[in-house]
Amino acid sequence: MTDLIITNGDQAADLLKQAGIGDVVLPWRDVLHEGPVPDADDMLFAKIRAGTLADGHVMTSAQVQKDMTARLELMRNHQQFDRIALWFEHDLYDQLQILQVLDMLSRFNRINNVTIVQSPAYLGMQPVDKLARIAELSLPVLDRMFAFASRTWQAYVSGSPEAINEIRKDPIPGFPFMGQALLRLLQELPGPDGLSRTERQILYRLNRGVNRPGMLFAQVLNMEEAAFLGDWSFFRILSSLQFCPRPALTGLPQDFKPRIFEDGDQRKEFITSQLHITDFGKRLLGGKADFIAENGLHRWWGGTELTTADHWRWDDENSTLTHRRAS
Repeated sequence: MTDLIITNGDQAADLLKQAGIGDVVLPWRDVLHEGPVPDADDMLFAKIRAGTLADGHVMTSAQVQKDMTARLELMRNHQQFDRIALWFEHDLYDQLQILQVLDMLSRFNRINNVTIVQSPAYLGMQPVDKLARIAELSLPVLDRMFAFASRTWQAYVSGSPEAINEIRKDPIPGFPFMGQALLRLLQELPGPDGLSRTERQILYRLNRGVNRPGMLFAQVLNMEEAAFLGDWSFFRILSSLQFCPRPALTGLPQDFKPRIFEDGDQRKEFITSQLHITDFGKRLLGGKADFIAENGLHRWWGGTELTTADHWRWDDENSTLTHRRAS
């Protein structure tokens, strides 16, 4: 019997290999809560995602696209594996990957002999000898789970968050962490103050005296029900709050780029810099200002392009989704 293991990244993949679990281990290297996640054929999807994930220094677009093409070929040739086992965690990063993987398997007509481990603990942080215990969480992926994953993935890559908001309200078959993950996804839309939940948590902690980027990263992660942000993602968001027309904070020595972390001096200067919340940042926390009104907006939420003139907002207090379009 030949087994394929699909998991969330290289750290978990290395541990699974050390534990001797699976014959082939495929790390699913994609941060699906960042950048455009288009409704496109597999090759175009890989090209667009490569443009998002590459920074041109640590990873080039060509390198990322090569990795994604190899991943796609392995998935297309799934028949060489007697069994496919998914190993993922409870956080948003992993739950979106589950949707994409199962949708792809379904499109390639692989719905038999597929199992899933959904761990409430972070796989990459587990001792190797504990993975056998986590393997006991394995369950077969049922037809209704494949159907749910495909429907939800298609909702995410569509041009509106409305379908995701409706899906999360109904019973979710076989995915115990998916409902919370979809809510957390909606919370990354701008709120009434124009801030995402992550941006708001940054300013909240900064206003309470956590003023070093490295410590701020740790404290913001502690505010999550299930932490999902990596350090690069966090520092990009942090930088966007300063390097804009009307900053909500000051103190960073430069706009974050991954190359900074290849230089020891620049890395230290960045993560130990002393930050300050601006008066505008304090007004945002008090609900008396709108970040988008002062700084504009252009980013992606799945397949939905958010711009200053046309975007969606999520009101977490009232659990309401509204569409704002300039007349």
